[in-house]
This record gives sequence, structure tokens and C-alpha cells, in this order.
Amino acid sequence: MMSLVLLSTNISSFEVPNIPKLKDLECLATNVYREARSESFSGQVAVTKVVLNRMKMKEYPKTACGVVFQPLQFSWTSNWKEVKYTLDNVNAVVAAYNSTEDFKATHYHVKTIKPSWSKRLKEGVTIGNHTFYLDK
Repeated sequence: MMSLVLLSTNISSFEVPNIPKLKDLECLATNVYREARSESFSGQVAVTKVVLNRMKMKEYPKTACGVVFQPLQFSWTSNWKEVKYTLDNVNAVVAAYNSTEDFKATHYHVKTIKPSWSKRLKEGVTIGNHTFYLDK
């Protein structure tokens, strides 16, 4: 069970964030754990936003779990054995889910590689160890 700590005594200004359905939350948080657990909070939010952005595209499934487990999208899914994530990963997912920032990246990779698919996309920002891409 997760507990909520209020840092403000002004309860009228407190807003409860939107959160994804539990199954999607677990898929997103596990993806963050597997793909970006050593990244900053911003990097973890960005990785989550990629999945959320893909859910809006016709080429991808409409659920977070569908996007995460779509074949050949995230390498860790080919041999995963357990759902695993931390509270920090969950917080990054909730932050991404509630973000109003215009972050349109649909792909990313670690900086140490240059996958062939990156040539057909527009290179965007680099956050931590990941370079993010947008559709052209």
C-alpha cells in the first residue's frame, strides 16, 4: 500500500493527480525500471512520455502494456520474468501522466549506440544517457 504525505496545510489547494489504471501503471513503471532506473527523474519521465506518446499514434497499441510489450520495441521484454519497479519509478510515471509539457518524442536509445531506425526520425533532446527522437 502506498501512503500519501501532504506537505501543505492548505488542503483546498491540494490536487490529487490522475493516475493510469493499475495494470498500465505497472507496465509503465516496470519499463522505466528496466530502461531508465539509473537516470534522473526527468529522464524517467521522458521514457514514460515516449510510451504515452506512442499510445496516441495509429501505428501502436492504445494501452501502455500494449506499447511496452509490442514485439521488438523494448529489448528487456523479450526475456523478462517479473514485474519490478521502485516508488521513484511510479512517481515518474504519475508525473509523466499528468505532465502538460509538450514533449513529443516517440523513440529513444542510449547515447552509446546509433540504431538504423534513428535515420528516419528527427533527433531531439538528450537527457542523461538517452537521446530522444520525434517523427519527421
